[in-house]
Amino acid sequence: MRRDELTKPFRRDQLKQREGQRGKTLTYVDVAAVIERLNQACDSWSFEVERYEVKDGEALVLGKLTADGVVKTAFGGSSITVDREGTVVSIADDLKAASSDALKKAASMLGVGLELYGGGRRDDQPDGPRERAPEKPSERVTPRQLAALSAACRRRGIPPGEILSLVRNKTGRDALANLTRREASNLITELMREH
Repeated sequence: MRRDELTKPFRRDQLKQREGQRGKTLTYVDVAAVIERLNQACDSWSFEVERYEVKDGEALVLGKLTADGVVKTAFGGSSITVDREGTVVSIADDLKAASSDALKKAASMLGVGLELYGGGRRDDQPDGPRERAPEKPSERVTPRQLAALSAACRRRGIPPGEILSLVRNKTGRDALANLTRREASNLITELMREH
């Protein structure tokens, strides 16, 4: 696995936007860009659907991504598409969309597209020098630590959109992927302490 290639921010032309919950605009990449990244950065990878369910107007998928021997599982979801009369259009298409969502989430646990989850800088942003992650792999934040940080924030009621602000305030880092293992560990410990 070539981590530098895997975690490289996506180009501006690969980014898309859609309306999210509560009127927020969300930036994302198409599943094809994630597949292309996995093809470039991994010697071998596979994705399989472990479980799926259609419930309460949503298709839910638990997917398993295996990349160069590293396994990540993640849930994905998609609303069931209905026509004007309220008839379901295609459960298969909704399950495919949920599977794509699960693949993208599992890939993010390997570092793909972390700038989309944490608001880090993109390569093509011209303003100012780009902050870099620690050079030595042994000093870099791990995907497991990023997942633990996200979970600790959720437990404390910190919305995903505010995690980067917390990281900036505590460490001065401009992207979650640029944290060191020690910084991430300290943040997780601090968030898990009860007040």
